[in-house]
Amino acid sequence: MRDFETKRLKRSGLSPTVALNAKGIEMKEKGIDVLSFAAGEPDFDTPDAVKEAAIQAILANKTHYTSAAGTVALRRAIAQKLREENGIDTDENCIIVTPGAKLALFQALLAFLEEGDECLVPTPAYPSYRAIIQMTGASYIPVPLKIEEGFHLTRGMLEEKVTDRTKMLIVCNPCNPTGHVLTDEEIKDIAAFAEAHEILVISDEIYEKLIYDGRVHRSLGSIPPIKDRVITLNGFSKSAAMTGWRIGYSAANPVLTKAMMKLQTNTVNCTASFVQEASLAAFSCTEETELMRRSYLQRRDLICDGLNSIPGIFCPRAEGAFYAFFKIDYQGMTAEQLADYILEKAGVLVVPGTAFGEGGEKCIRLSFAADAASLEMAVERMRKIFS
Repeated sequence: MRDFETKRLKRSGLSPTVALNAKGIEMKEKGIDVLSFAAGEPDFDTPDAVKEAAIQAILANKTHYTSAAGTVALRRAIAQKLREENGIDTDENCIIVTPGAKLALFQALLAFLEEGDECLVPTPAYPSYRAIIQMTGASYIPVPLKIEEGFHLTRGMLEEKVTDRTKMLIVCNPCNPTGHVLTDEEIKDIAAFAEAHEILVISDEIYEKLIYDGRVHRSLGSIPPIKDRVITLNGFSKSAAMTGWRIGYSAANPVLTKAMMKLQTNTVNCTASFVQEASLAAFSCTEETELMRRSYLQRRDLICDGLNSIPGIFCPRAEGAFYAFFKIDYQGMTAEQLADYILEKAGVLVVPGTAFGEGGEKCIRLSFAADAASLEMAVERMRKIFS
């Protein structure tokens, strides 16, 4: 049959984390004993207040189109949150509510990158960054970070990669997959670099509520010299356990927002109306979010202590998000070989670090958004095959 697939899609590929999560589900359905830690999804239920708000919205027939950018009430609530919590000077006219933060990312990349452009991405990084950048025709330029150095990013590293074609930088803070939280020094370096080279910055802050050990989240969009060139991405998936509700948002200056709205109006039109109504309730679920954060912190310590007790494994403590990203020195195996070995011999499904790009060599990502008993079992299974 004739090949109908476009060049833009051939430059990309399927999400490795989504594929591995699907594999874990299929294995369990077949009755195979497998512990799956591939998905980046909270294992908590959506707060009752959010669910009740959705039910009431449906009963009130709030099931029709909304404004393409989102309801005024939700956009105002998001803008208020960004002003008060993140120090971002914005209003409802600068917000686009999207069916998931990933669509907001897609809109930002498709709106501002094209053939010949370059986008810098500190790696290891969320795989969809690479995939979508390549769909646009732009070049994905990795800035490899080292696990031994705590995945610390410096301006010098960025300067080594910049060219006259560099148009954008993507930063994930806290980072999926490494769990690194940007320090004040890193924030200053990124801001100075972006200002000097007049580039756009996408600041992916979907994990901002999940930070540990007294660290403080700081938004790049709050830095005055670059605030008009920062596109902030966020949502409710991680902080309110709303992954399946598919709702996120972008915040940017009016000119950038207007450009992204062209994609919104010509694709999804708007985010589901009753989901938007429900999301308003999520702002009041601070206790539930804090309970999740504390639980993740306990699980982080459990998994990191357990993994570090196994010979040949180095597992830094995640500073944010809910992933253990660790290095294994075992018989010269690559990340892919290690992941296959762990699945075959221990029945534990994890993601090879190289799925997240350069810097992930001989590394594994394991989501600790799972119950303590499963995490303890995973450690003991891995202890048996690596000791």
